[in-house]
Amino acid sequence: MRSGCVQRDPWRGPIIVTDAAAPKGTSTIQARLQSGQYVAFDAARNNPAKWPFTTFTIAAAARPAHLPAPAATIAAIEFGFRGPGTLHDGALVRFANRGFLVHMIVFATATASNAANARRLARALKAGRNGLVNRLATGEGTFAGPLSHGSFQQLVIRNHPGYYVLACFMETQDGRDHVLLGMERVIHIVK
Repeated sequence: MRSGCVQRDPWRGPIIVTDAAAPKGTSTIQARLQSGQYVAFDAARNNPAKWPFTTFTIAAAARPAHLPAPAATIAAIEFGFRGPGTLHDGALVRFANRGFLVHMIVFATATASNAANARRLARALKAGRNGLVNRLATGEGTFAGPLSHGSFQQLVIRNHPGYYVLACFMETQDGRDHVLLGMERVIHIVK
């Protein structure tokens, strides 16, 4: 399931605040929402006229609650990722956009889930070799995205131990995916 939350800024129009893919059932993500009026919707279907939605308001808080401190932060920035190379399954991780452009943090898993195949998959993504990517990738998913400048999401990662290739497929003004500009990185998830 894909869900989204949009805040309308009267001066700039809509702003994507959070967008996350979630397995069927109950899932939780954490996001800091500024005071304002929001529309939450489920964009899993191709027809926007059929997207279930609701509206809600966030009031300014006298003493805002703080999000729990994450065990790690993976940050997207033009045109790469920063943060630890190893994450722990079951850890609370913050996925942030510290760049100026809108970024997403998606992942692919590699055949046999070893470091060499993950590096090969990362090189194929960067080179735009889609045929090789399709042969090497055994799975995919989303940690966060799209994220606008300065925004982040936190979630407890529930991924099998192995090697994952982070990537961003947002497009530049000339139509190139960010991954073609070097926005890919191998990480290792352990127990």
